[in-house]
Amino acid sequence: MITASPYSGKPESEWLGITQQLVANHPLKPYLLRDVVLKTWSTLWQTTVGAGGISIRLMDLNVPATIVGYFFEVLLARELEYREPARWRGSRSKEEKDLVYIPEPSLSIEIKTSGQAGFKIYGNRSYGQKSENELLVKKEKTGFYITVNFFGQILTLIRFGWIDAGDWDPQKAPTGQMAGLRDAVYKYKLVSIPGSYRRQTLVSLLRGVGPAMSDRFAQIGIHTIGDILSFEGELPDPLKRIVKTNQQLLEQCTDALPL
Repeated sequence: MITASPYSGKPESEWLGITQQLVANHPLKPYLLRDVVLKTWSTLWQTTVGAGGISIRLMDLNVPATIVGYFFEVLLARELEYREPARWRGSRSKEEKDLVYIPEPSLSIEIKTSGQAGFKIYGNRSYGQKSENELLVKKEKTGFYITVNFFGQILTLIRFGWIDAGDWDPQKAPTGQMAGLRDAVYKYKLVSIPGSYRRQTLVSLLRGVGPAMSDRFAQIGIHTIGDILSFEGELPDPLKRIVKTNQQLLEQCTDALPL
């Protein structure tokens, strides 16, 4: 079934309000989403590969981000199913979303992860391509999405919202294998889930921070957002400007904000 977009025919200026309403009315509440994601992320890194004397912890392996993302998605679905088995389950076919909402499948959710530096999300190239026959597409690409960014073993951002199939833009290079999202999608169609988990984010991922600026932070013992928030000294002016540029993000690094 092809899903109708709640944004169809609506000006961009109304998108954020639509998204906030969609999230507020959805059965997966942000506080539960954050709790499940954090538990799943912790569980993931307790995983071992192999058995007995040859077993090795996942955290001791140099696992590609795509594999980390896949394991995370599977475990997230299982964690939510374990907590609410009458409401949620994982996908059982290629036609289903990653998280199936049993009482009303139209509220099912796709999960996207990215282990690249920064806070962007990517799909494979097929996400940016239109099929001549939408009925032949195995999985509906329009609908609710959970997006999760991580860097190494650090969880950096959880978002929840809606993405339309037409929001994905394929890479322009003929050999490009990924599709990305327009800036307006990040601003108006995906809601960031605040929390103290974001304090572990490296300063190198902040806007305006390159290698040289990252080194300047490191010289005064600042390596993460948490270090910035707990710093008691006087920051040099260039570092103050970085903090001001990223103020909105810094304000989200607390569990005290309402969800």
